[in-house]
Amino acid sequence: MVRSVKLSLLLFITLLCTFTTKGQGISFSYLFPTNGYLSAPVSPFSLRGVGLDFGLVGIETGFTLYSVPGLPMEDLPFDSEKPLIGPGFATLVPLQLSLGIESKTISFKVLGGGFGLWNINPRINYGNFDRAIKTFKGWDVANADLSIENSLGIGWMAGVGFEFHVSQKFSLTTDIQYLSGGINSPLKGTISGGTEGGTIQSELVDYPDAKTLLQGIEISLGVNMN
Repeated sequence: MVRSVKLSLLLFITLLCTFTTKGQGISFSYLFPTNGYLSAPVSPFSLRGVGLDFGLVGIETGFTLYSVPGLPMEDLPFDSEKPLIGPGFATLVPLQLSLGIESKTISFKVLGGGFGLWNINPRINYGNFDRAIKTFKGWDVANADLSIENSLGIGWMAGVGFEFHVSQKFSLTTDIQYLSGGINSPLKGTISGGTEGGTIQSELVDYPDAKTLLQGIEISLGVNMN
């Protein structure tokens, strides 16, 4: 069921990009994830504001490739205040409804909808992971050797946007949105460690419910060409 919803969402976004009538905007989008590290776009792969207009109501999508230094995880048997995934790259594809008010000099809109998220070849931050294991187990040293299963993630996002009209065909844009979503990221492998002067032990671990989180603020600055 979830897989079919994700595939349907991707198909709809592809068709929307094919039959676009909205102005296309090139933007720089920055993510401030909760318990994560600042994520920045990999220029020039950020295209936002693509879609259809129906008067004051519109449908928007786009694509951003992010450089992701670190994202947190949940549904593990322990907590970590530091990111456990990264660094790496991720793609974000939004699909949102917009409700706007336009004037000759400035336009305002309210945005709301969902997004798809894909981590490209995600990596485990073993430094932070080993420290979390040490605290959880009460060990002095710890070393993890894990594999991660990657999948497509989804979430919701909402916020506001402003468009400053420089001319009839050129505008400056800024959007501020809150994002909340995640990716199912099961982990399995071994952890080894122990206390100083004690015996080093190894354990097989399996965290099938582990999830990579994306929760935080996205700020986008860009230009729109009508």
